[in-house]
Amino acid sequence: MALTIVHTSDLHNRLDDARAEALSFMREEGGGLLLDSGDAIAAGNLYVRPSEPVLELMNAAGYDAMAVGNREYFPRKRGMVYKTRQARFPVLCANVLPREGGMGHIRRWAVLKRDDLAVGAFGLAPTMIEPGSFWERFSDLRFVDWRRAAREAVEALRGEVEWLVALSHRGAEDDLALAELCPEIDLILGGHSHSQGDHLVGSRPTLVSHAGHHGRTATVIRAQRDEVGHNRFAAQLMEMT
Repeated sequence: MALTIVHTSDLHNRLDDARAEALSFMREEGGGLLLDSGDAIAAGNLYVRPSEPVLELMNAAGYDAMAVGNREYFPRKRGMVYKTRQARFPVLCANVLPREGGMGHIRRWAVLKRDDLAVGAFGLAPTMIEPGSFWERFSDLRFVDWRRAAREAVEALRGEVEWLVALSHRGAEDDLALAELCPEIDLILGGHSHSQGDHLVGSRPTLVSHAGHHGRTATVIRAQRDEVGHNRFAAQLMEMT
């Protein structure tokens, strides 16, 4: 079954009413999912703002999920959860785990439903504190190796969904490496590099796509499979200015 995705990344609080309305229209027109690869909010890595208006605009646009970027990260669990508390959609991060308890609305992965289609999605954040480092003792969160986290997500989701999507905020180099490491992933939607462009990796293949930054552009992706099960993609970069 065909899948349509509208993808953004690195909004950095630059989403406005007009762009949110345009994204909502693209989502509904395509009958697909609206996804973001992180760094949506204004706060920096080590501080928290009383509110993040961009998340309310993302709610209004109908976002289905977003990844945790470095701006959504905080070294204490309470602060990290607080930063994205306004989101009314899954906030995903597979490679950060609390030392105890849960993470509230922040999840490692999720199954997203659109009509009768089940889409598995997981998030990958940039590594802010190296596992085993001195600074890890001051945090009640711990980073696990992103490759291990990706494999765990693939194994948990692949048999349950028609399409598998990674929302990565690790940058273009790691995204290409992820496509080689986990060929079971259908789409890797990346951020952090502030770049644009699409690459096909492997024989299935996997699409690695970056949609730019600051809400200036979004990518509309249409994915389907041919009669032998190979993925086929059509991606169009849309100007949002």
